[in-house]
Amino acid sequence: MEKRKLSGKTILKLAGALLALAYLGFYFYVGITGKLPYMHETVHIMRYGDRKKWVAGGMTAAMILGICINSALNDLNLKRIRKESFLPLFFTMIFPIILLLLLEAFLDNGWLGIGIYASVAIFMCATAWIPLILRKWITHLLLRDKPMSGKQQVRIIEWIHFHPLKKLLVFGLWDFGVVLVLRGIWVTATGKIEMDGELFLFLLGTAVLVVALFQKMRRYICTPYRNIPVLNQILSKNQLEQLLDGEHFEPIEFEDEGMKKYLEIYQSQNWMLIGGKLLSKKLALWVTMNRSGNDASLKVLYLNGMTAKAKVDLDIRGDRYKEFTAVLKELIGYEGTLKLDEKEEQLAQKFASFFPEQASEQDRVAAFLSQDVTLIRQDYIQTFSPPPDPRKKKRSRRERE
Repeated sequence: MEKRKLSGKTILKLAGALLALAYLGFYFYVGITGKLPYMHETVHIMRYGDRKKWVAGGMTAAMILGICINSALNDLNLKRIRKESFLPLFFTMIFPIILLLLLEAFLDNGWLGIGIYASVAIFMCATAWIPLILRKWITHLLLRDKPMSGKQQVRIIEWIHFHPLKKLLVFGLWDFGVVLVLRGIWVTATGKIEMDGELFLFLLGTAVLVVALFQKMRRYICTPYRNIPVLNQILSKNQLEQLLDGEHFEPIEFEDEGMKKYLEIYQSQNWMLIGGKLLSKKLALWVTMNRSGNDASLKVLYLNGMTAKAKVDLDIRGDRYKEFTAVLKELIGYEGTLKLDEKEEQLAQKFASFFPEQASEQDRVAAFLSQDVTLIRQDYIQTFSPPPDPRKKKRSRRERE
């Protein structure tokens, strides 16, 4: 592994971060112990209102600490290994400021206030970091030795990105908006609260948001198994579950250390799990990759002309690119080149021609995935392969002569 040298600027930034951390600890000490009475005098901070001096100083120290650490990490290129989740980084940067504000609010309540403040702090840490740990643990459940039904496997895959919990939260937020509007109408109609301009604008704005977001909320909640792109728009829940019956997932091994540590890709006989998205190896015809920053976005073109998307939070360059493209070739089962630009409609028509007796796309896809598709895939490859280069033919003749 390449060693990283510390430049003078980086050392200065780390020293600044250490000094800011020391000052932050000092302000926490002053606030908790109540010493240095002049530090408990109130001052006005722009945009933050009236705060005690130790809180104001602590907020400044926390901001300097976050800026210095972030700048030093950029110098060391530590964040180029993979794209980190934004939520843990965001909470880490503002966490000291939140602690200061909570401590100021609850300190007057004695040890009970300290307990409440500590509980809130622990909850915030858990909210930021536990999902990352749980995601890896949930994914590893697919590797259990005992056989699992398709329903069990699909539910495990759905929890990788916590979609059941997200659906509950989305519905709860939308439902809360409905309750606010109905409650506002009720209290004004009964005369408990007098309707003024601000209340009217608030209720009107909330009602507009509730109505405007209804279709998006309904679509998000009603779409089954969001971690199975494309197929979750075509097949029913029962059909998706039946397709995974008898499948056994195994991890794909990599040689690169970064890929070993951060990139978890599993495959079975007919499926591949990339970035928490379940992709069909039977349907996958071609894949394109967009590498921007510290991640890579994949677009997998299916035989029926639809595109499934997946994303990996890792910088795919150099030797990693060779290893990763080998995985993508395993997904599509083909190593040549195909001419597929803007041919989605032609792909869809060709797919329908193989199943003339099926009236709907759902029936066609279900029939396709339930049989041996080797001949159909070969027909696609022959149809969309580029014509042979005549110059190569001439060269081969000359070589034979």
